[in-house]
Amino acid sequence: MLHFVENVDQIIENIRTMEQYLNSDNAAEKEFARDLVKKGRSMLVYKVNGQNHFAPGRFLGFKKNSMSAHLENEKRESRDTSHTIQSLMGKPFSHDAIEKEFSAYASAFKGNTLKSKRKYWRVRNDENKYLDLGVATVAAEV
Repeated sequence: MLHFVENVDQIIENIRTMEQYLNSDNAAEKEFARDLVKKGRSMLVYKVNGQNHFAPGRFLGFKKNSMSAHLENEKRESRDTSHTIQSLMGKPFSHDAIEKEFSAYASAFKGNTLKSKRKYWRVRNDENKYLDLGVATVAAEV
C-alpha cells in the first residue's frame, strides 16, 4: 500500500521520477507517464530549463511512487491526493493562461486530454522560487 507524501521534497522526488519516465527509452514508461498527464485533474507545475511542465497529483502525492507501485495501487484503491498536496502547498489555482499552457504541453502527447477543469499548484524550491529541474541539475553538477 502506498502512503501519502509528507513534505515537498518527496513530491520533488516523484517529479524527477515522472521526468525520467517522460524521457525514457522504454515505451511503456513513456506511455504511462504521458497518459497520467493527459488524464490529470490536479496538476503540479514545475519548470525544466525554464519551460513549464505538468505532472498529476495522483502520482506525485504518494511516497516514492513508481510505475509498478502506481499501477498496483490503482487496482486496489483510488485515494484522492488533493487534500495532502493542499496541506503541503496551499490552495490550488486555476485560470485560462495556465490551462492553455497545459493544453499546449499535453498536445505533444498522442491521445485525448481529459475534458475537465483542472486545478494547479506551483512547485517551489527551498528559496521559495519556482522549481526548475534544469537549473537544479546544472547547479548540482558544478
